[in-house]
Amino acid sequence: MLPPPTVKSVNIALAPPEYHRDISRVRFAYNYLNEIPRFLQPQGLEYNAVPGLKKSVKSGQRLHSMTSNAFTLDPVAAGLPWPTGLDCIRQSKFWQSGLSISSKLLELFARDETVSQAFKANEKSLGSIAAHELNTVEEDRFTKFATYLFPEADEDRMRLLAASIVYIVIFDDAWEMVEGNELKDVRDGFLDRLQGRACQAPESDLQALITSTVDGFREQDALAGDGGQEVIDRLVDFCKHVPPAQKFDTLGDYLTYRRIDAGVPYILACVKFSIASNVKIESPQLEKFLRLISDHVSLVNDLASYEKEKRAYDQGRTYHLINAVEVVQRLFSMPTENSAKALAYAMQLEIEVEIDQELTRMREERSLTAEEWQFVDAVLTMTAGNVFYSVVSSRYGGESTRIPE
Repeated sequence: MLPPPTVKSVNIALAPPEYHRDISRVRFAYNYLNEIPRFLQPQGLEYNAVPGLKKSVKSGQRLHSMTSNAFTLDPVAAGLPWPTGLDCIRQSKFWQSGLSISSKLLELFARDETVSQAFKANEKSLGSIAAHELNTVEEDRFTKFATYLFPEADEDRMRLLAASIVYIVIFDDAWEMVEGNELKDVRDGFLDRLQGRACQAPESDLQALITSTVDGFREQDALAGDGGQEVIDRLVDFCKHVPPAQKFDTLGDYLTYRRIDAGVPYILACVKFSIASNVKIESPQLEKFLRLISDHVSLVNDLASYEKEKRAYDQGRTYHLINAVEVVQRLFSMPTENSAKALAYAMQLEIEVEIDQELTRMREERSLTAEEWQFVDAVLTMTAGNVFYSVVSSRYGGESTRIPE
């Protein structure tokens, strides 16, 4: 009988020995699908082996996004839950730089007097949200998200991406405004700074660092690619997106809304920026592939976060339950939450098969350029990284999923 896993054994098995000193240690393992039927299992995807891809474009062109900025992880070898057929998981070597700037930003948000007076409808101030994140061990915070989703970014780009995730955390659900409080002023001031419309009055330390990160995205665009401005633009869109409908009449309507609510356009812009690409995300050649990716990201996030979100909703700590599991259970009159989870997970697995088919079609038709294939590869890494983060983060499963030392 094998001994139970420990933090040490998991992290030793997670990556080759030459990368052990670079690993951001995994301390949690959340099997958020442990009660669904066992017959629902991920399928092996043909694209994982990239068969025949080199014939898709002219020889001599790099068709993958992998760089020396990251290394590959093996969650299955480490004994972690792995509820997907995607198998390219990478970790940034620059995760500490990303966490450093994100911690500094969180501290400034938590201390800022104006931010602390901006309250959402759930009576949480933006400052208290930052303070709550600071109560989590740095290596386990949500800001670690970039480590697995955008691993090929160089150190400067990783710092900027990690900073942008802080803004997502702080301004998430900023539409939940209370009449007469400071939230609208704080949000609008932040948007003005993103869009280069900030007033010339003396800046606070927080405002100065926000301005510095925004300038950093544009400076990186001057060096290579044009994704920095897109990250800024999609951040603006995310902060301005509208409240959800009370009920969604179809799952398609829900997933269309969830694409915006989950920040998928922002995430795709971050992927593009991370590899210094000039690719056109709106290209018709990529449209179906990216729609499938969007649905996959949304379903994974909803499956992983459902228990936490349902608990918060039942306890009155949030005013909306925006989750595919709830939508599936209501629309299809599923008898239990677990049966709704099973159906949502079956949809995720079906989407993975469709992604595989779309990749095969694009490969056989040779319809993409080398730069587009690099972006596609980075998007697949992001998608697998999103699953990995959902499994190893304490954000969803909490202390009960901590791996013994």
